[in-house]
Amino acid sequence: MSFITIARDTGVSSQTIKGYFDILSDTLLGRFLPSYRRRPKRRLVTSPKFYFHDIGVVNFLAKRGKIQPGSELIGKAFENWIFHELCCYNSYREAYADFYYWRLSSGVEVDFIINHIECAIEAKASPRINNNHLKGLRELIKEHPETKKRIIVSLDEIDRKTKDGTEIIHYSTFLRKLWEGGLF
Repeated sequence: MSFITIARDTGVSSQTIKGYFDILSDTLLGRFLPSYRRRPKRRLVTSPKFYFHDIGVVNFLAKRGKIQPGSELIGKAFENWIFHELCCYNSYREAYADFYYWRLSSGVEVDFIINHIECAIEAKASPRINNNHLKGLRELIKEHPETKKRIIVSLDEIDRKTKDGTEIIHYSTFLRKLWEGGLF
């Protein structure tokens, strides 16, 4: 998210836009997710992402209507939900983990980095994971080979590991492992 882009689109200064997002964060309506920037070898996107706690409110205000399976909005909603679960676990279990996202300037990204490359998680609302879904995690490994754990959380019902060690797990498996303390 770029405050400058939003400011340009709305005709309001970027500082005012940042202030609005700070208010949303202060009133617990959403939270920022900073970008991971340690030892970048390539050009990274450094602006934070913003997640609303209740995407239903966002969809209502944007007059989007019902989110349809297979749409881009379902992917955003799924990613938002996974982030919410990570934050809830972190708070309730007092895990004190730091969360980030990682994105190259080319657009390749990983949705969530836990602590400093302890775990990388990609959320995909897809019923079948393929090689294209692994692109972000594979690019991350080139940049940070020390990444301990890589996970794709999805709607794919077949839990498995790829040849390079990335876990592909159904969201129910992810939730069980998360709340049992088996992820970080």
